[in-house]
Amino acid sequence: MNKIKLFRNAGILAFLVCAATLTGCNRQVNEYVQPPPPKVTTSKPVRSRITPFLEQTGRTEAAEEADVRARVRGFLQEVNFQPGEPVTQESILYKVEPDQYQAAFQSAEAAVEAAKADILVKEARLDTLEAEVTRADLELTRQKKLQASNASSQAQLQTAEAANAAAIANRNSGKADIAAAKANLNSAEAKRDQAQLDLDYTEINAPIDGSITKTYFKTGNLVENGDRLATVVNDKTIFANFSISDRDLLEFMKAKQLAQKENGVKPDPGGDAWRGKKVYLRRETDDGFPFEGELDYVDQAGIEADTGTLGLRASFNNQSRQLLPGLFVTVRIPAEESVESLLVPEMALTRNDQGSFVLTVGADNEVAQTKVTVGQTVSGWAIIQSGLKDDDQVIIDGLQRARPGLKVVPTSQQLTVDADALLRGRGQPDSTPADSDAVTQPAEEAVNEGTPVQDSETKPSPSAP
Repeated sequence: MNKIKLFRNAGILAFLVCAATLTGCNRQVNEYVQPPPPKVTTSKPVRSRITPFLEQTGRTEAAEEADVRARVRGFLQEVNFQPGEPVTQESILYKVEPDQYQAAFQSAEAAVEAAKADILVKEARLDTLEAEVTRADLELTRQKKLQASNASSQAQLQTAEAANAAAIANRNSGKADIAAAKANLNSAEAKRDQAQLDLDYTEINAPIDGSITKTYFKTGNLVENGDRLATVVNDKTIFANFSISDRDLLEFMKAKQLAQKENGVKPDPGGDAWRGKKVYLRRETDDGFPFEGELDYVDQAGIEADTGTLGLRASFNNQSRQLLPGLFVTVRIPAEESVESLLVPEMALTRNDQGSFVLTVGADNEVAQTKVTVGQTVSGWAIIQSGLKDDDQVIIDGLQRARPGLKVVPTSQQLTVDADALLRGRGQPDSTPADSDAVTQPAEEAVNEGTPVQDSETKPSPSAP
């Protein structure tokens, strides 16, 4: 019985081993299938004439700003404006109580009239003194004639001479009194004019055209001579103050001279190389440089020794009042002449510690890493100084899926550059791939060791004209 059970178990075990062997023989073997080449978007570098520029930051200020100040002491009687409203020059903004100044003026006016009357009295007295001089002179002449004919005594002649001298002295005294009276009149008139001025100053006028701030004193407040009551700001023209380094200045002057030489223009030794030059401005939130103005002042003191910079100022028409005083702005100054340049989208650049690179696709659709020298970067474009040719196919989209030596499926796209828009901070490259699948294709996570990492923090760096 045990033998029969043993043989039965041995048969079952043999069956299981045979079944397992047959199952293993029929299993399919897994094989590695090469993924299809990734899709990328390429474009040839764009050749265009680009105008280099200087770019600096600065602050804005109103073209005109004047404080409204009290010129006399007193209590404010009226405030004749609303904060923020436009005012015109000489319009009456405040009134100070005029009573005491009116009384002072009337008193000064009366003093002037009194001085004039005193002069008339003294002039009439002088007429009398002149008559006395004439009479004394005639008497002296008569006594001299009588003395010559021994018809008069010596004493009578001496009396006549004394009377004549006294008359002349009185006349001179009368003239001096008139001169003193006229001086008194001049003093009285000066006091009257000052009193009139103080009375006029009780009406406080706008010093310039513009918009007025809120008042710092209210009706009934006591103001002192010189107190600032408000401020009038004329911001229809806005100035932007900024500075450039001495190196940029020298490079600009050199470029200016070269441009004049090429165009056959004789340099003006007395001219201002900066004044009237076109300038663009952008605020912190602006897209590009929407404001156009011109340079109107260069610091005549020259380069500041502490900072090595030259101060400049540009003016901008601000009739629309989109620019406010005190804004932090960026100013861009274009160069004299445009330069033939080769450009690629800035996002096509990759960087590592060895420099800047782009990925290009050859005729065999194989990716190659090409080292380039980058000059200026402008509004999403990179100006390539060396390393690329006009017919190179540069990968502008799909960099994360491409690496040197890898085969790819390129989709070519043609890019264009608007040089004028670029100068105004616009004209960014349109990198939308022609094949939408290139966008939806999942990116490979594996990256070859040593492949440069794309620098997304690249910013335009100012370059001298």
